Amino acid sequence: MNITFWTKIKAITPSFTQSAVMGSLLFIGQVSGLNANEYDRDRMSSKQINDIHGVTSEFIKSIANLGFDHLSHGELIAFKEHDINAAYIKEIQKIGLNNMGAGELIGFSAHNIDANYVDEVRQLGFSNINAGEVIAFKAQGVDPKYIEEIHGLGFDSISLGEMIAFDEHDIDTSKINEVNKLGFININAGEMLAFSILDINKTFVDEMEGLGLTQINKKEVLRLKQYNINQATIDNINNYGLYNQQANTVIALAMLKLDDSLIREIKALDINNYSMGDFLASRTGKKHKSHHDIEMFNELANVVATIHRLKI
Repeated sequence: MNITFWTKIKAITPSFTQSAVMGSLLFIGQVSGLNANEYDRDRMSSKQINDIHGVTSEFIKSIANLGFDHLSHGELIAFKEHDINAAYIKEIQKIGLNNMGAGELIGFSAHNIDANYVDEVRQLGFSNINAGEVIAFKAQGVDPKYIEEIHGLGFDSISLGEMIAFDEHDIDTSKINEVNKLGFININAGEMLAFSILDINKTFVDEMEGLGLTQINKKEVLRLKQYNINQATIDNINNYGLYNQQANTVIALAMLKLDDSLIREIKALDINNYSMGDFLASRTGKKHKSHHDIEMFNELANVVATIHRLKI
C-alpha cells in the first residue's frame, strides 16, 4: 500500500472576494507499506490482520483508548508497520499538536518527526502550526537560511504553510524585488504567492498600460490577470460603449461575461429590487458573498445600473 500525504497551501487570489483561495496541492511525502493495496487490506477479516500482521485485539484497544477507535484495517496495519503503538501516540500527543489523525501519525513516523524536530520548527518562528504543515516542512526540506532570507524581506508574520509554498514556488529576494519594482509594495505572503502563481511581471503590467489601464493597484492587477484581460476584452467593451479606462469596470464586465445576453438580462431586471449576489451567481454559476469585497460589489452594481440605462 502507498499512503500519500498532501497539504493544501492557501494563497489569496484575485477572485472578486478577498477570502477566495487558490489551492496549491503540495506533495509532502509517501509512505510505503504492505505489498497488498489498501482496498485488499480493508477487505481482510479481523482474524487475518491478527494472524498476518499482528494486529491483536489488545493493540486495537490500547490505541482506541487514545482516540483512535475508528481505524480501517489498512490504517491498523500501517500503524503496526510503522511501530505506532500506545506509547508512541502518547509521546507525540505531548507535543501539543491538536486533532492529529491516523494519516498524520503515520506521516510523523515515516518522516522520523519527533518532539525535538517540532521544537526546532517552532524556534524558527512558527508557533501556530499543525501536524500536516510539519510533515510538509520536513518533506519539502526548507533550508533555515531561506527562512531567514524571507523573514528579512519583511515577511516576518508568514505562516509555516505559506513558507512551504514560497519554497515550492521559488519565491526569493529577486522575485520579491521584481514585484516591488512594478510599484506593488507592502504585499503580504498570500498576495506574493498569487503574484508568483499568476506570473505577474513587467510585460503584463506594460500590456495593461497599453490598453489604457494605468495606476492599477495590487488587487486589480491580480484580477486583470485572472480574468485574462487583453485587447479583445477591451475591444468587446468598446463595442458596447462601456470602456472608461477603469480597471475595476473592466474586471466587473469580465466577471459578468459581457455579451448580448448580459444586456438583455440586465434590461429585464427590476433595477430597484434585485439581488446582486443572485444575479452574479446566475452569470457565473457560483455563489459570491458581498461582504468579502464590498468595493468590487459596488462596481458590479454601478456597471449593472449603467447598462440598465443604456438606450439599446
